[in-house]
Amino acid sequence: MRQIGLLAVVLPVMLPAVLGMGSGAIQPAMARPAALFEPYIYPIRQALPPDYEMRLPAEILLTAGPGLDPNALIVKLLPSQSPGRLTIGLFTCERSPYPCLVGGFTVEASASESAQAELERHRTQGNPITLAPGLRGYLRDATALKPPSEFSSLIWEQVGMIYTVSFLAAERENILSMGRSMANELPLRSVQPVSARTAENR
Repeated sequence: MRQIGLLAVVLPVMLPAVLGMGSGAIQPAMARPAALFEPYIYPIRQALPPDYEMRLPAEILLTAGPGLDPNALIVKLLPSQSPGRLTIGLFTCERSPYPCLVGGFTVEASASESAQAELERHRTQGNPITLAPGLRGYLRDATALKPPSEFSSLIWEQVGMIYTVSFLAAERENILSMGRSMANELPLRSVQPVSARTAENR
């Protein structure tokens, strides 16, 4: 439970977005997350709350652990209903008396009070980072915190969602690279039906 608390992050998947080509033809756009997520694409879309989107990096980048193979990490989907949230945790083991959490990716709706509070905390305690043209995130460097933390985290708001990337402090540069990749990747979209109440509240 302590490990999950620290976070709260391909088979081509056809998306409704389309790209217009110069010839006038229209081709479907596809999200292509890192190969590690291939078996989990549809479960991720099922775990997302209705009307949610999840962005994932095109590659998992790790340098802190000697001999650590990113493609050998264990993926765990950690959904929450109140508030609506999905965390994708990456672990080196299923169970252990020692922490084996490497990092993860989280998405919440921009309307979430807890997500906005976390965004503001990063804005005041972290450093601004440009992720894409016109898109800014905020990095909380674990080593600069008092007391220091085990995990550094990057957060930003994009198209109605708030994304967080959280990894071991030594992965600072990789967090930035994965965040920029996510910001520029097409999102995976929830396959859950939108309830009548949700539609009324839009």
